[in-house]
Amino acid sequence: MRCGFFLRPLVAALLIAAVFMDCDRQKERMPVASDEMDIPIQKFEGAVFQFFNKGRIQWRLDADSMARPVSDTGTIIVVPVRLLLYDTTGELHSKVFADTGRIGSDMQSYNIWGSVFIRTRDSMTVLTERLKWQRKRRRVESDTFVQIETKNGDVLRGKGLDATEDFSRFSFKSDVTGKFPDFQRRMESTDESVF
Repeated sequence: MRCGFFLRPLVAALLIAAVFMDCDRQKERMPVASDEMDIPIQKFEGAVFQFFNKGRIQWRLDADSMARPVSDTGTIIVVPVRLLLYDTTGELHSKVFADTGRIGSDMQSYNIWGSVFIRTRDSMTVLTERLKWQRKRRRVESDTFVQIETKNGDVLRGKGLDATEDFSRFSFKSDVTGKFPDFQRRMESTDESVF
């Protein structure tokens, strides 16, 4: 009888300890945010950004989705990129389309990649896989192959690009090739608009 008297409290204590140990194990097994995702993000669907300077629009960015990591207060990932760029008078000078883009936290640079397509006001088209625009320098750069087609049908290709943001001036860094239809007639012409 004495054994039973001592066993009951001992068994009760073991059961209580087991319950608390099980609770501790359950707490350890509960998922936390870092188990569910790499980095928490804020996501905006159907978002539009516009930038104005002295009352004139400078650019407008439309996207199906924009997301930014919560830990990064400025970088925004844009999918897909639909960017309109305006000159200092507020006139549209370029349309930019790409699969994906990233806006820097200071809104001073854009990186776009995927199928990049640009059309300028004077009907020049630019095709590439990756471009970087730097607002302060008003320059566009690429380290990959780029194709530029002029309104006259000239097709220029090269690796690496340095250009003004409106593509009025550009240069390739290497592997430059091109096609110039009707080149002889244009060279002999006195009309400068053929270029």
